[in-house]
Amino acid sequence: MTTVPTSRRRNLLASICTITLAILACNAPGRSVTPSATLTLSPPTAQLSPTPLQGGETTVTPSEPSPTQTPVPDVAGPGGCTLNATYVADITIADNAEFQPGASFTKVWRIRNSGTCTWEEGTQLVVISGHQMSDVASVNVPPIVPEASTDVSVDMKAPSTPGTYRSTWQMQDVHGVRFGSQIYAQIIVPSPATDTPTPTTTPTTTPTATPTEAPDEDPPDLVITDLRIDTDDPRQGVPLHIIVEIKNQGGSTAENFRWAWRVCISEGCDYIEAPGTLTLEPNEKAIAQMEYLFAGWANYTTEAWADSRNETNEANEDNNKRQLTIQVKPGMPDLIISSIAFDPDPPVQNQNATIEVTVKNQGSKPAGAFHVAWWASVSAPSHACYWPVSGLAENESIRLTCSHAYPSWYANITTRAIADVEDSVAELDETNNSREKQTAVDKP
Repeated sequence: MTTVPTSRRRNLLASICTITLAILACNAPGRSVTPSATLTLSPPTAQLSPTPLQGGETTVTPSEPSPTQTPVPDVAGPGGCTLNATYVADITIADNAEFQPGASFTKVWRIRNSGTCTWEEGTQLVVISGHQMSDVASVNVPPIVPEASTDVSVDMKAPSTPGTYRSTWQMQDVHGVRFGSQIYAQIIVPSPATDTPTPTTTPTTTPTATPTEAPDEDPPDLVITDLRIDTDDPRQGVPLHIIVEIKNQGGSTAENFRWAWRVCISEGCDYIEAPGTLTLEPNEKAIAQMEYLFAGWANYTTEAWADSRNETNEANEDNNKRQLTIQVKPGMPDLIISSIAFDPDPPVQNQNATIEVTVKNQGSKPAGAFHVAWWASVSAPSHACYWPVSGLAENESIRLTCSHAYPSWYANITTRAIADVEDSVAELDETNNSREKQTAVDKP
């Protein structure tokens, strides 16, 4: 190794110190530095790509709803406001993201309150169809004023078998009424990779053909060709009929099968099986129906199922169901005169008789205040009895009485009573408020 003389080492050290002090002086505060070039930053033109997160989750850049998104009708809320919710964006988990069997992930949607009601405490996002992929069937949503947005998250787990899975959810108010866009999480659980087998040489043999018996005929194949209801104005609390048309498009007879219908397609929503059985020859159709009464009002996605017990061996076992969305409107009161009675019966000329008129609200909502009137004759210029009624609950009746004396005797006279004579109550049926009754008026 070569040794540097002491004097040269001192000179070298001094030079290094001098250079260092010069550099520090150049960068000291108060000194201006003239740039030798100008750096121009251009706005990025590339699109942002989703960023993978741990466990396969993906952060997706929020975007506005597609302009082709079908608007969802408003649902009437408390006090005359409307309930609605609009999907805004997937915050995590793009459609068809892949997850290994059993992998956990969190799906986050951004949802906007597009109605005029403020979402109350207790409003939830609930699963309505598909694979739940979650330990819970609902999550709470914070109170949100109209036109505001919120992010709602659900912890989920990928199913254990390969396939494509979708879990569909919808908003629900504190009274259990569903509203707004149906949103979903859709993932793919891929099939496990398999090793490519090494080809081996197998001695070639000529197999002996074994004759097989061809079936005598094609099996049946049941499909639902139509699903509808028998009213254009489905209402809460008003019975209607579910009508189904079933066809056997197979090549042989489908014997003694059953059909069923359910009011919603979410997990735990059971089918109602129609009574009796059906038998259909090839290419034959049948129309059947069942009565149903909706206890609530909302948009219901319903489903009918042919061969609901899977007792018919069919050519295609995957085409037996059909769905129908029914927009059930809120119930309304419906006032009728259920009876008119006299005491004595018949009345007697110039003697006071007691007139009893019974009014019933056969609707599914309470009626507010209204008046009832009774005419001693349909040709009389004014009513003989007039009663104020403060209100009437659904399915409630009230008996009203008054006294009246006929000044003449009649072999036959027609009387009339009318409920809600001033049309103060908005009713389901405004044409059934009147009732007539014929009576004689005896001589003393």
